[in-house]
Amino acid sequence: MKIAILGWGSLIWDPRNLKFDKDIGWNEKGPLLPIEFSRISKDGRLTLVIDPNAEEIQTLYAISSYESLDESILDLAVREGTGRKSIGCYDKTKDDFSPTSFEFRENIKSWIDTTECDAVIWTNLSEKWETKNDNGDDVTIKPNERISYLRSLVGHKSVLAEEYIRKAPRQINTPIRREIEGKLGWAYIDFC
Repeated sequence: MKIAILGWGSLIWDPRNLKFDKDIGWNEKGPLLPIEFSRISKDGRLTLVIDPNAEEIQTLYAISSYESLDESILDLAVREGTGRKSIGCYDKTKDDFSPTSFEFRENIKSWIDTTECDAVIWTNLSEKWETKNDNGDDVTIKPNERISYLRSLVGHKSVLAEEYIRKAPRQINTPIRREIEGKLGWAYIDFC
């Protein structure tokens, strides 16, 4: 089974131990999906996720070194530091989606038909606007406060947030990324 791994953020520039065909690398012709900086991670970074309110962006994909869908899902879950339930997948051979309620099924189906892949997996995390401040207090950020939030970060959190945004693949040119570049000067860095 040939399995594609979708990516749009740090998975591209920091795959860690993810097992994929490094000779081929990341192909820039993944499916169109609505991607935006809409999740605050545990370390304070503003990260890219599938956001139903976002513009569709061309994602990237790589080919898993595993031929088993179960092993590929486990490999991606380990890399992402999440559970299996946070990994989406589509098995073309069975016309089977997980989660079954995945909203952008047609985007995936029409794309996979243009490839030689039998299945595709992706990190399926949702928007998240809650975080903890430096005092450990819960804080909720509104989506229209992303720039203010990034400006409020200090020290290591600020550096991690800037690195993530600047190293996100150039083709992930979202409205929020353009706003961040314009207001904070965090332009793309070619990390290769």
